[in-house]
Amino acid sequence: MTQKKMWIAIALVSITILLGSIMFIEGPSKEVKAQHQPAQTVVPESSLNTVYLNDDAYRKLGIETAMIKREQLVANKTYGSEIVAPPGSIVSVSAPISGKLMSVDKTPLKPGAQIQSGQLLYRIQPIISADARANLVSALADAESFVKVAKSQVNATEIALNRAKKLLQDLVGSQRSVDEANAAHEIALRNLEAAHVKRNALYQIVNLGTVKPIEIKSPQAGIVSNIFAVSDQLVSAGNPIMEISALNSLWVRVPIPTGDLDSIDQQADAKIQPSSTSPSISSLVAKPINAPPTADPLTSTTHLYYAIQNDHLALRPMQRVSVTLNTLNQSTHALTLPWSAVVFDIYGGSWVYTHKSKYTYERKRIFLDYVSGHQAIISEGPPEGSMVVVNGALELFGVETGFAH
Repeated sequence: MTQKKMWIAIALVSITILLGSIMFIEGPSKEVKAQHQPAQTVVPESSLNTVYLNDDAYRKLGIETAMIKREQLVANKTYGSEIVAPPGSIVSVSAPISGKLMSVDKTPLKPGAQIQSGQLLYRIQPIISADARANLVSALADAESFVKVAKSQVNATEIALNRAKKLLQDLVGSQRSVDEANAAHEIALRNLEAAHVKRNALYQIVNLGTVKPIEIKSPQAGIVSNIFAVSDQLVSAGNPIMEISALNSLWVRVPIPTGDLDSIDQQADAKIQPSSTSPSISSLVAKPINAPPTADPLTSTTHLYYAIQNDHLALRPMQRVSVTLNTLNQSTHALTLPWSAVVFDIYGGSWVYTHKSKYTYERKRIFLDYVSGHQAIISEGPPEGSMVVVNGALELFGVETGFAH
């Protein structure tokens, strides 16, 4: 019992000493706390949307600005459209006779190759069947007989001509008789020449089994869109060999919703905006044409067609483009700025960066009405004449917010 009390007393003394030590430990001084607190900067609310750049950042970003203008605009609408090949632009080249195709160049023609009008495409070596050869043998015999008859006529007319000339020299004949005999002799000579040509051609086919190859030329300029036969292939008469598409003039098919059709100015030109950003094809104009009427019942749209020149082959059939059409509504004045100047926040709000000084840019809110090509039309925003950043706006947004657009 005495030992147990002793241990309890020792424990009480230890606890007392520990509590006393804790009470005498001083906390950190106010100076030490102040050293570990981050420095706080008070930023005015008017400077929250302002970006400040140094000279190096300004040079690397390549900042460019443009002015907000108030312009007179014709109300228009933009639709997704498709490039199509006009009817009759695809020509099929067929084999004139049955035979074997012979390539003109060592490099065979392939789809996509550009063809000139009248260009030699293939040569075709005719093939003679057994029935045709039997008929040709009979024709060759007739030709041989015709040659013999023609020779006899030449000999007879030559004798008559010589007799007429002799009588004229003896003053018992007439010049008329000489002329008639000479004409008959010339006709006999021409008949003999024709008989020889026919006999030689039939002889070459029957005995040598060959015919001079026939040339196949392109009927129009364009691009090879399909190939149905290749070199060294046997083809029948009338079978298609290839298709050539003329792409220098194309159509644009624009699907118009039924409710918009009456508001579209169908006599005005259309502005074509290809999906490509190449400067050479950034702005194209198409003319309205009277094409066969078509529509799509699934989408309740009616098709309008426009013709566009494509001399540089910048467009292709089935290519998707944006088409801007004028409406019959009256023109209005509105604030416009380049579309590249607009940036969007995570909530879909639209903004622009206005130029305050060379290295200072302020982000201001705009209310976007619609976009026409490279131009944005706004209802509210910075006043007319304000300079906005058109090149480098996305980079300024990243500098200000800390994340990419």
